[in-house]
Amino acid sequence: MENFFSRRRTWADGPYLHFIAVLDDPEYVAFAQAHHGLLAEYGERVGIVPAPWLHWTVLGVHHRLGEEQVERAVRAAREAAQQAAPATVTIGPVWPGPSAVTVAMYPEEPLAAINALVRDAVSAAPGVQLREAGDGYWPHSTLAYFRSPSVHDAEFNRRLRKSRPERVEVTIRRLLAVHMHQDLDLGYYTWTPIAEIPLGPAAADASAPEVVCGKAQTVATYRSTPPWGDSDAEYEIEVGRLVVQPPLSKAQREYESFINRALDDSTYFEDGEPPLPVWPDPVMVACERPSADGVCGSTQLLVRGSWTRPAVIICEHGHSWTDTVETMREVIVAAEPAH
Repeated sequence: MENFFSRRRTWADGPYLHFIAVLDDPEYVAFAQAHHGLLAEYGERVGIVPAPWLHWTVLGVHHRLGEEQVERAVRAAREAAQQAAPATVTIGPVWPGPSAVTVAMYPEEPLAAINALVRDAVSAAPGVQLREAGDGYWPHSTLAYFRSPSVHDAEFNRRLRKSRPERVEVTIRRLLAVHMHQDLDLGYYTWTPIAEIPLGPAAADASAPEVVCGKAQTVATYRSTPPWGDSDAEYEIEVGRLVVQPPLSKAQREYESFINRALDDSTYFEDGEPPLPVWPDPVMVACERPSADGVCGSTQLLVRGSWTRPAVIICEHGHSWTDTVETMREVIVAAEPAH
């Protein structure tokens, strides 16, 4: 057996551009966590992949690229993915390999087709050099990476195979272009998102022509449940314009603190009332991701999330970033269907 992050596998100058599918389906997360008790017994000899980092690697570029090269490669993959379709697959069972605990994904054919589509598109981008494709594409997810050759023994194999949670079915509707990192201290991979890549035409569940997230939140956003829909439901909402209040300055925070104390105690004027600050004008959110022409600047946005999870904002070119739960709630409230 071997340490997965051996000298042969360790990257000299990462992170590298990768295309992945994030496997965050709750049923698959539960499937993975059903093995954690056994894996945890091996301590630091095993790098257990936490739920946020479970993924399927579609394609990796194993050398450094400039920002413009990354942008062109991602753009090529997005254009090619319009010809693809979401793939529904069964995940399981686990397989203890020589350097990792992996999970099978079936059927392999639709995943291999996605891999081939992305590979052909990305390989044509200037400056990209891919490793040669093998005889057969093997789609899988990884639950844990071995950090010591002493993990994989007969007892480990027996107990791992005895742990047999039900296989799960998931539908992969989008890929994610990322800067992939090898976290050698933790013993697994992490990433920084670059752009989302829908498989086939993307469709939103609702639309909001304009959302204004001002200094004061909409009253509805303070509730534990949304005014429409389910708290745990994931929304994809097209936003024509997203307007937000910039972060408060020190003077503005001091004034808000004064007002709050005065409301709690009407006799509170210990240091006198601070000067009334000038509140900044709301600003329209625009994508700040670097692109071949400088900065993307797109204001056509898709906002994804739920009433209880932060907003993930994606521009028309697929660039994505994470915002706040409060922003997600404002968008959900603004997109409430007419009754």
